[in-house]
Amino acid sequence: MGCWQVKGKGWRYRFEKGGKTHTGQWFVSKAEAKAERAEHRKRLTQEPKSNDSPPSWDFDSLMIDYLQEARRKFQPKTWKYKQFVYQCFRDHAGNLPLSQITDHLVGKYLLTRPSNYNYNFHRKDLSALFRWAVDRDMMAVNPCAKIARLAADPGELIHITPEEWARFLMAAGPERPFFLAVFYTLGRVGEIYRLKWEDLDWEREEIRLWTRKRKGGQMEEDWLPLAPELREHLQALYRRREHPEYVFINPRTGQPFNQRRRLLRGICRQAGVRPFGYHAIRHMGADRLMHAGEDLRTISRYLRHKSLSTTEQYLRRRPDESLKKAALTLQNKKPLMSTAHEAADKNGFND
Repeated sequence: MGCWQVKGKGWRYRFEKGGKTHTGQWFVSKAEAKAERAEHRKRLTQEPKSNDSPPSWDFDSLMIDYLQEARRKFQPKTWKYKQFVYQCFRDHAGNLPLSQITDHLVGKYLLTRPSNYNYNFHRKDLSALFRWAVDRDMMAVNPCAKIARLAADPGELIHITPEEWARFLMAAGPERPFFLAVFYTLGRVGEIYRLKWEDLDWEREEIRLWTRKRKGGQMEEDWLPLAPELREHLQALYRRREHPEYVFINPRTGQPFNQRRRLLRGICRQAGVRPFGYHAIRHMGADRLMHAGEDLRTISRYLRHKSLSTTEQYLRRRPDESLKKAALTLQNKKPLMSTAHEAADKNGFND
């Protein structure tokens, strides 16, 4: 039993009760850690005040059941992050009966997160877990329902210039078809990993992407035009294909890739351009469509967003042609300083 400090992170506590170890972590001060430890012990000794949850349902049981179902619905990366979030909450609060998990308890846990951006991610995944429990009558209410999101800046997005993109493609070499597929489809990288030869319709010049970015996590298909340059590269790849089913194969495993971050960083370094992520390519394509005069609804369909507001979030950081025209209108056809000098000359202020 005790409290101790981890340099650069904060204070932790640990104690034993009922043959189990209970912990909490990342408090600002020792006093706060001790106070939370006392509250934690108190919660463990209290009898449930209601029969909202059967005594057999505790957080561990909920977590195991939910993750078992979630494995079929989400990508491995998403599933692993959910597992991480739930384990963090478990380390903080312990394996409590569901009836003892309150909005106050969840709120105190979220305040231990290192940033508002991280706070919102953990809130979202915890809310999904508890909503799943409410739908199955395991909990009376979702303790995250009254907890609001915090304002957060996910960080500055790299805007890839045409010159940087050209240099990147030159440096990509044999990996160029993969990155052209990301660009010409405006696809999410996971969708390109899953691309199969049967998803290419050479005659109709169309390409099909499958996404799980839908409510419930079900796979849905979307057909998009197959750009001539991309078609040329994919046909060349098809003639020397290494796998009968998937287009892009990891030569080490003989299976589709699940991540290629090192490849992306390496090509950026070789090309001498600023490092960027796969999602920046998707944003770059949306920017190009906007500046070419495509309307918002067309861009939204290409990005396969369900809501125009989501597309607006993609584009709001860059001025479109209408804003540039408005800026010229503000200028009143002449630079402001030129107009000011003319007025000064007329009134004799420059004598």
